Amino acid sequence: MKAIICCATLALFAGSSWAGILNLGYSGFYKHLDTVAKARVEQAHLGFYLIRQNGDGMCRIESGEVRVAQDIRGQVEVLPHGQFRLPYDKQLDLDKAVVALEVEDPERCDIAIKIQAELDAGEISLARLREVRQEMDLLLKKMAGWPGRYFVPELKGLHLVAAEPGQQLGGKERLELSDSQLAEERSLTLPAVRISPWL
Repeated sequence: MKAIICCATLALFAGSSWAGILNLGYSGFYKHLDTVAKARVEQAHLGFYLIRQNGDGMCRIESGEVRVAQDIRGQVEVLPHGQFRLPYDKQLDLDKAVVALEVEDPERCDIAIKIQAELDAGEISLARLREVRQEMDLLLKKMAGWPGRYFVPELKGLHLVAAEPGQQLGGKERLELSDSQLAEERSLTLPAVRISPWL
C-alpha cells in the first residue's frame, strides 16, 4: 500500500535540496499532527516516510534536524523501517521551522504519510484490533476533511506485518484480517506488529 494520505504533499516542500539535504516545511507536518491530536485516538497515528519516486522502496535517511533559521530546535528520529518522527510543537509551526533531512538522492524522493498503529508481541484480542480499525477509520475521515470524508473508500479490514525483520505471522509475511474476521471473539498470538488500514 502506498501513501494513505497524499493530500498537501507539495505544500510540505519549503526550499530546495542540495548536497543530500532535503528541506521540508514543518507547518505541513504540524497540520497533520494537530489533526491527529484533536481526534484523540490512542493507538492509531501517522507515519511519515520518504519513498522513491520510481516505486523502488524507501529513501535512506541518514539523519535530520528541525531548524528555525540557523538554530537547531530538535532532532528527527529515524526508525529502522524508514519512518521518521517529528515533535508536535505549535511554536515550531509559528516560527516557520524547516525539517532538514540528510538523504541519499533527495531529488528522487517523495513524502508518504501513512495511517498506522503498532502493537507489542503477545496475545492480541480481535476486540482490540477492532478498536484500532475504528480509530483508523476516524483518522481517514479527519484527514480527508470536508467534503472529502464522504469519498473516502470504506475499510475492508486491517493489514498486519511483523515489526521486526525476519519474523512471520502464522507462517506468512503479511496477515490480512477482513471485517468479518475481526468481528469474531477470539485472540491471536503474534510478534510485535505494525498495522495499516486495508482499503
